[in-house]
Amino acid sequence: MYSRTLCGLASLLLLATPLLRADEPAMAPVWKIADADSTVYLAGSVHLLREKDMPLPAVFDRVYAEVEELVFEIDMATLSEPESARKMRALGTLPDGGRLGDKLSTATMARIGVYLKKRGIPAGVFDTLTPGMVYLTIGSLEAARSGAKPHLGLEMVYFEKSLEDGKPSRGLETVAFQMSRFNDFEPALLEKLISESIDEAEDSPETFDAIVAAWRSGDEEALTELIVDQTEPNSQLREVLLTWRNRNWIPEIEKHLATDRDVMFLVGVGHLVGDDSVIDLLREKGYEVMQLAKGE
Repeated sequence: MYSRTLCGLASLLLLATPLLRADEPAMAPVWKIADADSTVYLAGSVHLLREKDMPLPAVFDRVYAEVEELVFEIDMATLSEPESARKMRALGTLPDGGRLGDKLSTATMARIGVYLKKRGIPAGVFDTLTPGMVYLTIGSLEAARSGAKPHLGLEMVYFEKSLEDGKPSRGLETVAFQMSRFNDFEPALLEKLISESIDEAEDSPETFDAIVAAWRSGDEEALTELIVDQTEPNSQLREVLLTWRNRNWIPEIEKHLATDRDVMFLVGVGHLVGDDSVIDLLREKGYEVMQLAKGE
């Protein structure tokens, strides 16, 4: 749950990150694709980070300095708009009179009650939320419990830099679109995800540590195991959260390659590793995509 929430939307079992051998270069979670007059950098993000994860790897500053535009999963400028907050509340709330207990089994509702009590949260706080919002909220609560903060995540850091420097930015999707993806899930799948998120809650800090370590070292294999392989191949969860979106982003990347501008795409690192990742799909189309070493 935690790895899917962190790197699938908004943000997230535990596997040890392999140590680099002495003859292996230290890699960065950034890939590069270029043609005669433009370069696109595909930078893998962990959306929420902690004070202990600072400073950020220097490669991100180096790439940022080279590009003229940033592309995020969502338009960061819209996050503080009242209309975006209203849409998020509406999408995450059941229709008038709807109750969570009508959507989930008695056993799952009981587990949610135990979880809320353990976290010191008033009972019934989830009662009018959709099952998808409950799943996302548990992920957010556990991220916060681990010390993760949105303003430390790469998107917010580099969006604020872009404002200071006058660099344009845009988004591939809207917040409303991302949240609506959960509307496509079968009720049984959502119930399973909520139960798994509660089961895995106690391991959240250790899982976070493993993801950040793999991300810092640009370890594709470990990142794939920690994030992508937590969803079954061809499953509805992987298709909706990762594969389908990865395919949609390929034309956007090709559009930027057709210009004479250098651009950095900053997206969840789970979209850049494993089968049917953005990197995999670009290579299938014949593009040469190179992972950067830390010093590049």
